[in-house]
Amino acid sequence: MVLCKLFDNEGPLPLHIHQSDEDARRVGQLGKPEAYYFPPQLNTQEGRFPYTFFGLNPGTKKEDIIECLRRWNKGDNGILYHSRAYKLKPGTGWNVPPGILHAPGTLVTYEVQRASDVLAFFQSMVEGRPLPWEQVIKDVPREHHHDFEYIVGMLDWEANCDPDFFRHYFMEPIPVQPVNEMEKQGYREYWIAYRSEYFGAKELTVFPGKTITIQESTAYGMIVVQGQGKVGVWQVESPDIIRFGELTSDEFFVSKEAAGKLQITNLSSCENLVLLKHFGPGNPDNTFTSTL
Repeated sequence: MVLCKLFDNEGPLPLHIHQSDEDARRVGQLGKPEAYYFPPQLNTQEGRFPYTFFGLNPGTKKEDIIECLRRWNKGDNGILYHSRAYKLKPGTGWNVPPGILHAPGTLVTYEVQRASDVLAFFQSMVEGRPLPWEQVIKDVPREHHHDFEYIVGMLDWEANCDPDFFRHYFMEPIPVQPVNEMEKQGYREYWIAYRSEYFGAKELTVFPGKTITIQESTAYGMIVVQGQGKVGVWQVESPDIIRFGELTSDEFFVSKEAAGKLQITNLSSCENLVLLKHFGPGNPDNTFTSTL
């Protein structure tokens, strides 16, 4: 099952991992792969920390991270000295498999993930705020709550220390078809999450006043992030203001039957209609996971 959300945190989040299926199974849960995309429409401001720490410096030893865990109640445990921060770029994204350390920054993020919430913090303080040890062991078997070897063993060590981390996990959008051919028909569409076997995502832009027909092989969820129009028989729009308790017309589910031939119209004469589409596992159109 795929879960999709938008998160807009005020400050950086702590360095943490999401467990693999094997580790999550020990506490009756599923592992949590996820991917990020930073929609340009939602990121006109960067926030106060537009960087994300990913992974560990090549050459980091397990003993280094164990020592950070031992210092948990002695202030900042210094784990960020062993990691690398990357400047976040609107219109791009990252793939984040289980077991990879990451500390998300302050760009508004479209996150596609498996529907699970397992995690383990590895950073003891964020912006001067101490974090409880309970956030390390929330999804760790009780008998391992103070077993540093076990906790560090949940890391995918090879992936975290990959000297080519950027090349293997960063995601630039990939056009679904040749761009000039799509533009002649009144739209552009890009894969924006494509490195995971568990899910995928696309960004579809329909030009002002255009009507197009889009075909997909599987069902998907959809979020409108700019403009107004019609998707099938439904009116859609990206709201400017949402008040508590109000319904909006910016989030939809498209069944497999409807996805096979879906008409989309941009009702604006001057503004693009932009949709983000997220798919579950087994999408035959996502052929990139085996080639990148």
